[in-house]
Amino acid sequence: MPEFSRSHEEVNALLGYLQEISDLAALGALADWDQNTALPEEAGDVRGAQLATLRGVLHERWTAPELGRLIARLEKVVEHEPFTDADRALVREARREHEKATRLPRSLVEEMARVEAASFEAWRRAREQNDFASFAPWLSRTVALQREVADRYGYRETRYDALLDLFEPDLTVRKLDALFAPVREVSLSLLKRIQESGRNIDASCLYGHFPVAQQDALCKRLLEALGYNFKRGGLAHSPHPFTTSFGSPVDVRLTIHPQENFIASAVMATIHEGGHALYEQGCAFTLLRTPLAGGASMGVHESQSRLWENYIGSSEPFWQGHFHLLRAAFPEHFATIDAATFSRALNKVEPSLIRIEADEVTYNLHIIIRYELERELINGELAVESLPRLWNARYREYLGIEPDSDTNGVLQDVHWTSGFGYFPSYTLGNLYAAQIYYTLRQTFADFDERLAGGDTSFILDWLRQHMYIYGMIYLPEDLIQRVTGEMPDARYFARYLNEKFGRLYELTN
Repeated sequence: MPEFSRSHEEVNALLGYLQEISDLAALGALADWDQNTALPEEAGDVRGAQLATLRGVLHERWTAPELGRLIARLEKVVEHEPFTDADRALVREARREHEKATRLPRSLVEEMARVEAASFEAWRRAREQNDFASFAPWLSRTVALQREVADRYGYRETRYDALLDLFEPDLTVRKLDALFAPVREVSLSLLKRIQESGRNIDASCLYGHFPVAQQDALCKRLLEALGYNFKRGGLAHSPHPFTTSFGSPVDVRLTIHPQENFIASAVMATIHEGGHALYEQGCAFTLLRTPLAGGASMGVHESQSRLWENYIGSSEPFWQGHFHLLRAAFPEHFATIDAATFSRALNKVEPSLIRIEADEVTYNLHIIIRYELERELINGELAVESLPRLWNARYREYLGIEPDSDTNGVLQDVHWTSGFGYFPSYTLGNLYAAQIYYTLRQTFADFDERLAGGDTSFILDWLRQHMYIYGMIYLPEDLIQRVTGEMPDARYFARYLNEKFGRLYELTN
């Protein structure tokens, strides 16, 4: 169990200071959750003002000179015995956040909060009305603010590097391009082989009439089966599914966005967001109310959502063990459908418009499109007004399809209401997840048999013991090496895609 050296006066002082910051940040997350799930239609402006005030107070706490002096004193001693890895990580993260905060004026932090709240409301309306033009001014303002943030943080090569670092420490465009090149290659080549094979998978069982109340009940039962603890969480609806925490591991909540005619949307979002939530609920209680309670990075966080959703939750053994939940929720629809048919339908490969519903072969192409566009936006290489046209052009280039509306195109994701640099985390998550998945399969020779028997607890227990418990103590590469015994290696992902879909579509080399 990770422990802090609470008997040391200055470690204890830093803990006390950061616990107050964590409490304030949790209240901000609660306000964000409310805006996504329950905020009255005309309350957006006041919520923006409230968040601006709160983030201004947080900024004062992070930039306080006494905090900087305390960090400096601890940096001189924590690298030695008897200090713990948790002590060192606490000082490291405090230094990182303190330095970033001191580079931004409070007025900018408050303005970002106001714009984010207003931008979210504008996006929600624009998405409903298929009206990109009404959202464009807010997006332009967000781009300008993010460019200013990047300039104030500083960077070696491109502005976008400074924003990537917020989500994955030390990640740069140069590193990302090297990682993404083989992902793009394997995705495009495998997609071509599947299309040329002439084989088709019937996914009609995913469509029908699925009342939302019954979907909600099903999703709750699925979460419980995965090991999610509702005594420390909750499930709600929002325009775009997400997971958040107001104090991991004791208050971790998630949202879904059910569609009455398509069961896979809510079911797979539940498992995806459930993966995030299991990670947060699995961190050590000793990290509660500190910056270390949570994931090592957003790439590592997405590794858990993608691991549970795809590597586990879309597999035939998983549905052999859990199909009874689906049939109990919708007995008439699934009366003549079995687990094998359902899991095959979930894995059908077909270029589609909506990222969160994309198959595993094409999913990373959705991410690469967003990465390229937001990088160009931040680096000043394209204008906001040209986004819909360029979005559609990239979809034609990479996936051979074109959105029928901006709602199903450039307006589908919520991410650009708050900032840039997050999207690459999803593909990093896929790469990390593949490596963790093969480690799990090597560890448990009866992996598929236990899944088919309805057991996922052995996976969750192992992940808690080897990964989740540590929260943010270890940096991403160090954590992946601890979990898998190797540094991150993209070859595992290529192997996984080729093995799984080669088998599913009966492809020959």
